[in-house]
Amino acid sequence: MQLKRVGGARAYVSFVCIMLAAAIAAGQAAHAQETPVSFQVDRQKASEGILEFAEQAQVSVLFERRLVGPHYTNEVRGSYSIEDALVVLLTETGLKGRLTDTGTLIIGRCDKRVDVEGNDGMKTNIKRGTFRTAFFTSAAALASILPAGASAQDEERTVAAEDILIVTGVRGAPRSVIDSPIPIDVFSSEMLERIPATGGLFEQLRYNVPSLNLPQRAGGGTATFIASAGLRALNPDQTLVLVNGKRRHKTSLINTSTGLFSGSAGVDLNMIPNSAIDRVEVLRDGAAAQYGSDAIAGVVNIILKEAPEGGFLTATRGQNFDRNDGEFLNFGANAGFALGENGFVNLSFDYRENEGSERASPVPVPTEPGAPFRFYPDVDNGDGTFSVDPRESLVNRTVRNFGEYPSERYSFAINAAYDFGGVEAYSFATYTDRSSTLFFTFRRPRDARNNGEIFPNGFIPEEEIREDDYEVVAGLRGTTYGFDWDLSGGYGRNIADWHNNLGANASLGEFSPTSFFLGAFEVKELYAQFDATRSYDISRGELQVSFGAQFRNEEFSISEGDPEGTLTFDSPLVVLPNDPRGAQGFPAFGPEDVNSESRDNFGFYGELGWQASPDFFISAAGRYENYSDASGDQAIFKVAGRYDPVDWLGLRASVNTGFRAPSVQQLGFKGSRGQFVDLDNDSIAETIVLRQTLPATDPAAQALGASPLDPETSTNFSAGFTFNPGNGLTLTVDAYQIDIDDRIVLSAQFNRGDSRAALGGGTIGDQVSILLDDAGIGPSIDGANYFTNAIDTRSRGVDVVATYRLPTDFGDFAFNGAFNYNDIDISSIDDNPEELAALVLADGEPLQQFDRARLGTYTDEIPSTKLVLSTNYTKGPIGFLVRATRFGSYENVTNNPAADTFNPGKFIFDVQLTYEFENGFSIAAGSNNIANTYPDVVRAEGNFGGGQYDTNSPFGFTGGNWFITGRYDW
Repeated sequence: MQLKRVGGARAYVSFVCIMLAAAIAAGQAAHAQETPVSFQVDRQKASEGILEFAEQAQVSVLFERRLVGPHYTNEVRGSYSIEDALVVLLTETGLKGRLTDTGTLIIGRCDKRVDVEGNDGMKTNIKRGTFRTAFFTSAAALASILPAGASAQDEERTVAAEDILIVTGVRGAPRSVIDSPIPIDVFSSEMLERIPATGGLFEQLRYNVPSLNLPQRAGGGTATFIASAGLRALNPDQTLVLVNGKRRHKTSLINTSTGLFSGSAGVDLNMIPNSAIDRVEVLRDGAAAQYGSDAIAGVVNIILKEAPEGGFLTATRGQNFDRNDGEFLNFGANAGFALGENGFVNLSFDYRENEGSERASPVPVPTEPGAPFRFYPDVDNGDGTFSVDPRESLVNRTVRNFGEYPSERYSFAINAAYDFGGVEAYSFATYTDRSSTLFFTFRRPRDARNNGEIFPNGFIPEEEIREDDYEVVAGLRGTTYGFDWDLSGGYGRNIADWHNNLGANASLGEFSPTSFFLGAFEVKELYAQFDATRSYDISRGELQVSFGAQFRNEEFSISEGDPEGTLTFDSPLVVLPNDPRGAQGFPAFGPEDVNSESRDNFGFYGELGWQASPDFFISAAGRYENYSDASGDQAIFKVAGRYDPVDWLGLRASVNTGFRAPSVQQLGFKGSRGQFVDLDNDSIAETIVLRQTLPATDPAAQALGASPLDPETSTNFSAGFTFNPGNGLTLTVDAYQIDIDDRIVLSAQFNRGDSRAALGGGTIGDQVSILLDDAGIGPSIDGANYFTNAIDTRSRGVDVVATYRLPTDFGDFAFNGAFNYNDIDISSIDDNPEELAALVLADGEPLQQFDRARLGTYTDEIPSTKLVLSTNYTKGPIGFLVRATRFGSYENVTNNPAADTFNPGKFIFDVQLTYEFENGFSIAAGSNNIANTYPDVVRAEGNFGGGQYDTNSPFGFTGGNWFITGRYDW
């Protein structure tokens, strides 16, 4: 049986791993370790010597190229047992090897000196390997079993789960995915790099994490380009994101749309260059007790590349099938360099450009006066009759505001470390410059919000958000008194400048500017952290003791924009009765919006992990955190365990409590934007209103019933099993329940123009107007909402992940499946605040703090199921992937039940063909959504030719695309 090397010298992968094409049973492996093997291995660089040794011994091997790179292995000639030959190979090399019971060879660098007896009976004083938690990665295992030319799209699933070693969710010695007491998914760099998603990392994870939900557009405004994704039907900010195990700062942009994930401000993973990523570990379980606030649904840990040599260049080009739009160009580069004998620096660069796409139809030419799709006012014939303006048939009637919006991104990353002998210094940093364009609803010539003197044929307000995002982390790690310790500090910042590139302030008439600086958001996060862990051999098993502490400072601020674009700019030309002040689309932030929030946080944790026997493991963690603001302090815990009654079956379960403090964005955001609403309650949203979102501490918000925000608290239960009979099949099944109390959400929007009748006469809109005026909200604001803790939710579901490998004489097959079922309910709603108690509808029901539509965004708009099935076939340099993903049905709930829409489940099919040449060049071509599937049409096209699809479709509403990728590795 010959060992196959993967893709030549793929030095861009930080870890190299060689595995057998068929598994060796544990008993056979033990016998093979004692059986003499004839070795002919020359003295050579360690990376090559280890590979040659493993090939001749016919064993699997895991090692980190960076750590073994500066070393040379010894000559091994003659007949030895594998273990004896290993001693000869590594004596006095500074390396240490261990052969597991299943026949896997693990190589690490020595950190302590110990006497080792060679095969000649002489003892040699060499260093003993200390295997750090950061040492083991899935990338090595992922690259291992694939023959040359294997497609990398689904390679993570082709690896036996017992071979994939993870660091997230455990401390001390790493565990394999199949042996973990909690459910974890691991995705290698090759898989992520070669899926040419048009957006970035979140999009690539969409088809691989069973419980990850990522709508193509979560809503309007900034929600159209924030990479918002939630685990287990929860919001993005309820998942903690780490980079190299360190907390990542959040985006300054907050989702204030009326759609999915409204009110959340999470981490934008697309600010991290894909070319820098070695692997991604997704922990699907509550972990706040281990990692702190936000880890209610789980943790995403991004591990950066560490290769000290080699690199790659890659480029992808593609576009949509329909209308030849949606063009995208991705370019990536990575290179590693050695720093002396004990260090490395790894550099990465990404460029990503996405052109827009449009799915609106041309607006029909009106045939009679008074038609709703008129652009121009009807012409007065002077005899009491009117006719259609002749210009209606002369202008471009395709209005661009129903599709995907363009963006451009430059990203850089550096990851470096140097071992000074006993203490290693490390640092990593990322920087991204991104420009995103957003088109608002067409302002018709007859619209009071249009400046007829400047735009006689109307205009589409065009907003651009320019972001600078960077993070720098540095630290020291080593071993003292048996404790592996890590002392680090980091600083992250995201600043978003808002620009109106094409717009007008109707209240200024012909004197209005046509572009505005709208203001800026900025978020900063500074932290210092210490972690320590040590393993103790006790009378029964092994005890891992871990503890640590962290200090964080968070800041969020809003800066004002050009006065002419604000709502409060004093203009004598205000057009009545709609009073359309401010820059159209999104008014500039004025002096009244300027705000700054800052707070400190200190927390410490302790964790114990007891491996009582090879079959039983249990861990317990506790954490205490204290905030300097009203979030106060929190004490939480987690207990997790695993029991293997037989070798092929493992039972696992966990229970934990968690919390999420209100983000500084939720505490400090205040802003207004135009929105189409259905004020007449006739199921047609055709009136533009200016809505203002208020922080809970704002006096106006408190006049509407808001109260200061409290942290969310959660209780999470998880139970499941792993099945690994050893014939190439692995199966994991995990059920969960997550209860969240005092969930932070946005209230309903209270509109002046609400036409619903009020008890005692008049309309609710009239009473809301009085309330808003008394609250100090000016007449330019048509409606307002605020952040509140007023609901509790319960999320229940199950995740199933299965893999099966089938080697044959005519190629190797890997079959993979992942399934998620999720159901989320509102378990309770707080009583209406006193301030709203007097607002009673004509039917006697009070105006609620939450309307039907708002609650529906948390319960009905996320598909209840997702199924991913894929087959990966490899034969020599050829790789072929076919994948089918079924997104389950979901509903869009409105305040008018008759206008609710139902979206049935749909299958999306993806294919990719890869060919790898021997010179390091490879080419891939394929299609995402090759069947060109669209969501169902759920309503008639609106007055501007769009709106026929629900835009929160999990697979988008622009159809399929094609792509071609070229790549060169050295």
